[in-house]
Amino acid sequence: MVIKFSELKEGEISLVITSAKKYVITNLAILKYYINNKKYNCVYISVNKPYAALMKLLQQERINTKNVFFIDAITPASFKTQKAENAIFIGSPRGLTDISIAATSAVNSLPADNRLLFLDSISTLIFYNNTGSVTKFSHFLINKMKEWNCSGTIISLEKETDDEMISRLSQFCDRVIEEK
Repeated sequence: MVIKFSELKEGEISLVITSAKKYVITNLAILKYYINNKKYNCVYISVNKPYAALMKLLQQERINTKNVFFIDAITPASFKTQKAENAIFIGSPRGLTDISIAATSAVNSLPADNRLLFLDSISTLIFYNNTGSVTKFSHFLINKMKEWNCSGTIISLEKETDDEMISRLSQFCDRVIEEK
């Protein structure tokens, strides 16, 4: 299935299930649509790629990083001395509470219209945390996005997330997109 961006509505929360093969392409397409085309401000929660690598990739793809605030939960705590105006460094994907607090603060600092929270990815969070904790975290975050009237995209790798977890997340999201 190809993502039909014209069908996405403001304030809608999408669970995007993608193959490992299409993971990067899918992420970039979603970000280009929201940030470059729709002029959204984005909070990008990364548990996969460090801030520096993400910035380089997004800049290579000409995605406007001025409209993106990063919550980097993968760069090791020993690298916290790194400074960036548009990022906060959590230090570990195990810090679900820290990620929640940072996300709340970051989204609330954005203008009220055209906000996107992008979570990359549930599959990686499950690697570091138990499924129950990740489900509770996801449910909390999705409810907050609805409260904030914030669009949301949650990425999951198809073979890395079990069917039960996908079923639970699907109940909370407005749309499930399978990009295989």
